[in-house]
Amino acid sequence: MTPGPEYPKPTVVVRAVLAVATVGFGALGLALGAPRLLAAAGALGIIWTAWDVLWDRVLGPAADWITRVLTEGVSEGPPPDTRPTLDDTIRLLESHLAHDAARSVHLQAAIRLEEIYRTVRKDPARARDVIARIRARYPDAPELARLEEPGDSDQGRRLDG
Repeated sequence: MTPGPEYPKPTVVVRAVLAVATVGFGALGLALGAPRLLAAAGALGIIWTAWDVLWDRVLGPAADWITRVLTEGVSEGPPPDTRPTLDDTIRLLESHLAHDAARSVHLQAAIRLEEIYRTVRKDPARARDVIARIRARYPDAPELARLEEPGDSDQGRRLDG
């Protein structure tokens, strides 16, 4: 049961109970002329005021702080951006090509690296070089059939594009 439009927050319930009790005991004390009921109404009024002040100044901010620490951590500001940059991606893909890895890793890294060099870096010579290196390693790879031969074009475009 979460607080929402149909369920009030617990702080609202406490305030309402204290308010009704204060007003009820005060009215009953005045109607009956009973000083004990008026004293109870006064005590409940003090508790009501203390609750409001204590919640607004101490308990509420402390609860918000504890919630923020538990959900977001202690650091100030937004979390650091941990996404890799384009240069990080290029270094990773080049390292995949330079080291021993599975054939599928080499082919996927080469295709992605060719695409980055061709479309983002606008460097068709490097794109062709990547494809030439991977064709020398895997000349029969069907994954490379969609790419141009290194000397076919100065643009380094894909055949189907």
